[in-house]
Amino acid sequence: MLNTPPSPFADARVRSPLPPLPTLRVRSLVGSPMKGANSTRVDLTSVTRVTKGQSTIPFVKNANNALVKGKESLSFSVVYEDYRGVETTLDIVCDNQEQFDSWFSELTGLVKYHMQNKASDDRVRRFAQRQWSLADADADGLLSFKEILALVQKLNIDLDRGYVQKIFDEIDADNSGNLDYIEFQALLDELSKREDVYAVWYALCTGAIFTGHRSVNSYMSSSKPIPSSYKSMALPAETFHRFLTEVQKVEQTLEQTKLKIEAMKGEDEERDTKLRFSNFRDYLSSGENAAYAVECSTATYQDMEQPLSHYWCASSHNTYCESDQLKGYSSVNRYINDLTKGCRCVELDCWDGPKNEPIIFHGHTLTGQIKFKDVITAVKEYAFLQSEYPIILSFENHCSIPQQKVMASYCKSILGKMLVVPELAEGGRLPSPEALKNKVIIKAKKLPKKADEEEPIDEDLEEQKKAAESTKPKDDGEASPPGPAKEKKKKPKVAKELHDITFLSGVHFKSWFQSANEALANEMSSFSEPKTEKFIKSSAAEWVEYNKKQMSRIYPAGVRIDSSNYNPVPSWNVGSQIVALNYQTSCLQMHLNDGKYLDNGGCGYVLKPAVLRSPGVSFDPVAGPFPREEQLDFDIEVMSAHQLPKPNGAQKGEVIDPYVKVELYGIPADQRNCMTRVIDNNGFNPIFNETFTFRAKMKSLGLLYIAVYDSDQFDADDFIGYATIPLTCLKEGIRKVDLRSWNGNNSGEFQFCSLLVNITFK
Repeated sequence: MLNTPPSPFADARVRSPLPPLPTLRVRSLVGSPMKGANSTRVDLTSVTRVTKGQSTIPFVKNANNALVKGKESLSFSVVYEDYRGVETTLDIVCDNQEQFDSWFSELTGLVKYHMQNKASDDRVRRFAQRQWSLADADADGLLSFKEILALVQKLNIDLDRGYVQKIFDEIDADNSGNLDYIEFQALLDELSKREDVYAVWYALCTGAIFTGHRSVNSYMSSSKPIPSSYKSMALPAETFHRFLTEVQKVEQTLEQTKLKIEAMKGEDEERDTKLRFSNFRDYLSSGENAAYAVECSTATYQDMEQPLSHYWCASSHNTYCESDQLKGYSSVNRYINDLTKGCRCVELDCWDGPKNEPIIFHGHTLTGQIKFKDVITAVKEYAFLQSEYPIILSFENHCSIPQQKVMASYCKSILGKMLVVPELAEGGRLPSPEALKNKVIIKAKKLPKKADEEEPIDEDLEEQKKAAESTKPKDDGEASPPGPAKEKKKKPKVAKELHDITFLSGVHFKSWFQSANEALANEMSSFSEPKTEKFIKSSAAEWVEYNKKQMSRIYPAGVRIDSSNYNPVPSWNVGSQIVALNYQTSCLQMHLNDGKYLDNGGCGYVLKPAVLRSPGVSFDPVAGPFPREEQLDFDIEVMSAHQLPKPNGAQKGEVIDPYVKVELYGIPADQRNCMTRVIDNNGFNPIFNETFTFRAKMKSLGLLYIAVYDSDQFDADDFIGYATIPLTCLKEGIRKVDLRSWNGNNSGEFQFCSLLVNITFK
């Protein structure tokens, strides 16, 4: 037996009765060119996945390094979100198979354990653990006053040094000049007073909360302090039940409310059905009280037995690109990332590669190249970890006939029974997502139906070529970028082997009349961003009809070589299913996309409203008609924020001056944006108390976008965090809005930061 070194992940096991933040400490990464022998520390709660092989950018960059080359079976990557909320990797090459098996097995088990417990774990305890671990700079198990001051600064609390010293001295009972973990928790409790929550509690204790949310607002805005005696009150279950049913609009019995109260009790609390302030505070900050309905975000609840054309489908554009569309890296990891986040349609730009191996890259550019085979292997391994609903592989096929045959062979041999070419359902309709569970279907050009029929024009390729030419310097004397040496004027052929495994046939769009009267349901067209804008203006109602039977794919304009994104909302409004975005680019458009597809359990398919799928029902996003049941008028009061981080993960710097933007995206008539005032020098518990009114004609097309910024007098305001909530998933009552980082992540400091809002439907 090989002498395998001990696992470097031993420190990740929590044994202390006063546990610090669960972390992974890697003291030596054997043979890894990406990391040295220095200790690397990763918060296990921030790990999103552990992947085998060499799919990440550090591995791609070091592909020819002797320590990496040929060792794919001994390699794995830990993918995690760093302190800025940015996805980062820890890449490891092991010495031998036994070492790999030991390390990979133990680490994946630890990550799985922490991911399962993260949602159910005590949020307050996790926050205390994290701050203790970060504040204890010298790792001596004690915090000095200097370390506490640094923590206060990091937490965005504007407190006088003398006041912090006073609290520190009061809690430091043995006058040691240091705080242990229990004393630290007491200090954190003192600093974390929630005056906003206490105002709601006071309104509940006095019964004022049942007379309208304005009464809560007045308590929070009042300069007169609320009597502290109410904090020790214990309310009967009946009062909490009334709050849940009348204010929060929760449907449940009194007996269920009593069971809920009992479940909220801590180990040292009296086991009764009385509600205390700590219980109420924990309820308001819990996942159960999210403004984004838990039943929408955690379960696939929609009817999944309708045709594929009746669903919006989470889709990425040029999935292989890590950055820009001209000379950026390409990686298999991009496919893994998008698939594990629920994306159901990924794109593969396929070209002839050396040694009869098809490759994927952005043609006529200098982007990196990856093997087609490696992407198909990744699809097999990662396609259904997040969702069991079908994957659509969108092929942009530029390969020769021989390499198309290789493509078809890889698809069949690697995907096996996952790959299907289903029959059209009754009435010539597309099959349903339910019927295609755990299956992969291919969208590509097929052989012409008739011998004399022309093959479809590749408009996407033409845009790529134009964009590449527009950015290429004239007479620079440099060699041409990789790709086909010359474009043949004759249209490319399609191999029968590839034709036979293709279900969704990519066809050139001719007219709305031809599509309605002649096209099959599995024939679909792709529309560029400029053409999409033109058709939405000129023939939105016709496009809605088209999308009831067939699927349409929207892709960014070729000039977006920076991988920026277009606004997907207008395309969703006409029912386009595959609205492909550059997932690698964090932006407002991706924020909207992420919030939209968190719905329906994050399965990647969201059922369109009846007006976008019912035959015989005409609809135009501008002209309507708008069904009465789609109307939603509501108020949203931005009450307060809690534990906002500094911009870009900064640990030091000025205390932020936050404000909140609230915007509604949807049909043109519904769009509106509002903004709170700026709160100076308070990112820890700022109180806003501002109410905005919205009127939506089409709630099923509405997305509520809430973003927090740090006001800057002399420069552009800094982005702090955001949340996107479909109006169909918005909950009434006094609710918590969890914020995500610019990159869409919710780990690190974003495990804890949130807004408290009051939502009232009219």
